[in-house]
Amino acid sequence: MGWIKKRESGRGCLFCRIAKGGSGMKNEILYRTKDVMVIMNIFPYNTGHLQVLPVRHAEGLDQLSESEITSLFVMVGKCVKLLEKVLAPAGFNIGLNIGGDVSGASVKHLHVHVVPRFKGDLGFMETTADTKVLPETLEQTYKKLKKEAGMLK
Repeated sequence: MGWIKKRESGRGCLFCRIAKGGSGMKNEILYRTKDVMVIMNIFPYNTGHLQVLPVRHAEGLDQLSESEITSLFVMVGKCVKLLEKVLAPAGFNIGLNIGGDVSGASVKHLHVHVVPRFKGDLGFMETTADTKVLPETLEQTYKKLKKEAGMLK
């Protein structure tokens, strides 16, 4: 949380900066349309953790047009298919955190988390050390997903 607050302090919305290409982060946008974009979470809950968000800044669903909401959730469905093809998870957690800190939202720009779940992915480190162990780097996962990102069209 300290990292997010420091990054947001005086610099505006991180996701808006990503949308404009000015965040300074590498390999951030996996796919983009006029209305929505797909990015990898840089602090993933699990391998392949994606975030689907409107390009235009909005903090709640009520701030989106019907068309933007449709685009957002159609893209969530496409991300599920992409992750099934590339990573073959056993299931998914999909959700939104709306309402800032009280909801767990570290970035106020509305986004949908798409988290692949794998059999046995809750292990020793998560249970005893409050640490997540990923089987590959974010860069490796990004390359796998980017190779197949055309299916998000």
